[in-house]
Amino acid sequence: MGIETPPATEEERTAHIEALKQRLTANSTIYKIFLSDAALHSVSRGVVTLRLTLTDAHVNSRKGLHGAVSAAIVDFSTGLSIASWDLRSQTGASVDMHISYLSTAGVGDVVEIVATAERVGGNMAFTTCKIFKIGENGEAKLVTLGQHTKYVKLPGQQTAAKSS
Repeated sequence: MGIETPPATEEERTAHIEALKQRLTANSTIYKIFLSDAALHSVSRGVVTLRLTLTDAHVNSRKGLHGAVSAAIVDFSTGLSIASWDLRSQTGASVDMHISYLSTAGVGDVVEIVATAERVGGNMAFTTCKIFKIGENGEAKLVTLGQHTKYVKLPGQQTAAKSS
C-alpha cells in the first residue's frame, strides 16, 4: 500500500486556486479581459465561488451580460472547481458545454459565480456553474446555469487495457 497524502487544509486549497486563477488570467487574453477582476470568495473541495462586478467588457449591445462572456465564465470557473477537487494544476479540455440563459445582469451589477465539480474521475469531470446577480438587498437571482464536461486525464496516467 502507498502512503496516503493528508487532505489539503482550507488555506492550502484556497492558495492553490488563487495561484491557478492568477496563472490562467495571465496566460489567456480572453480570461484576462473578462475575469482578471473576479475575486475568489470561497473554496472547498470541488466548489469555487467568485464575485465579479460587471463592466462594459461583459455586456452585449443591449447592455446585458453577453452569452459569450457567460460561456467564458463557465469554462474558467468549472476548471477551478476541478482543480479544487484534488489540487491539480491542469483543468482539462472541454468536451461539452450546455448553458441556459435565465435572466440578465448589467454594468455595475455584482454577480456571484458558484462552480461545482459534481464528479471528477480518471478521464472525465462533470461540473455545473451558476451565475447569480446579487441584488442590493443581498438576494441572489439566477442568471445563467451551465453544465460543463471536461476531459481531465492527467499526463502519464495509464488507461485500462482493452480486452479483445
